[in-house]
Amino acid sequence: MNKWIQKSVNLARSEFYLDRLLRIYPPDEIGRGKFIEKESPSLKRLFQKRDCIELVRELIRLKKRGFKFPIENPYISFLTHYEDAIDKNPMTIKKICDKLFEMNYDELKEKLESPKKASRRIGPMFKMWLRTHFDFLDIDEFEKTKDKIVFLNRGDKFLKEYAKTELKCKFREWSKGLDFVLRIHNKKYIIGTAKFITDFGGSQDNQFKEAVSLVREIQCPSNVIKIAIIDGVAWLGGEMRSTLERFKEDEICCSALLLEEFLKEQSEGLHKSQNDSQVKY
Repeated sequence: MNKWIQKSVNLARSEFYLDRLLRIYPPDEIGRGKFIEKESPSLKRLFQKRDCIELVRELIRLKKRGFKFPIENPYISFLTHYEDAIDKNPMTIKKICDKLFEMNYDELKEKLESPKKASRRIGPMFKMWLRTHFDFLDIDEFEKTKDKIVFLNRGDKFLKEYAKTELKCKFREWSKGLDFVLRIHNKKYIIGTAKFITDFGGSQDNQFKEAVSLVREIQCPSNVIKIAIIDGVAWLGGEMRSTLERFKEDEICCSALLLEEFLKEQSEGLHKSQNDSQVKY
């Protein structure tokens, strides 16, 4: 078992592991900061008139603007991506509206404005935490800065494209963006993804597999390190931990709580190799 896996396994079973993670992944639901009265002056009228077609159309529009659709229904996503289906499927729309009209308008409004679940904000939470600990620079400054650890200040799709075109990484089947790209003293780059695995099975298994595939399947030149930041139940047991325990020495994965230690080691190792090189000459 490589040392970063071992450190993470030990950390997950140590005192205050979850307490320390609270600083990175606070479980509180976050308000959307959106209010129906501003976005949709007509919604109350459509609801009270029971104008089913136009009501669903308006709720779909609001969903695209960041509001939560007020009920769970398996056809909402289809209607969102193909709005013409609203007029073409009257029985489906009636079923949706029958459920909507079980609420009064105040309940409908509350559902629309309800906070996002914390589980859907894992990626942004990690990135917000990174920004409190490290410097994020736009691309010009990122490429100029040579004397410290810096992160590239761009979105996940841009980061992946940068890794492909500038760092010559080959992503094969990897379809996701990257959570971070950083550089250490203009010599070494690190690309990575972060996952908080909240349970075993289902979509969480897929999240775990994505992290593993970044480390094992993406090809990068020798000056680029790949790292998967994983926290949660993956360190406790089962197939996830078995997979992690089979990682080779150069397959880097660790808890977010160990990231600073890992980067410090990489930075010190780079300085040492530079000094050794100077001695030889």
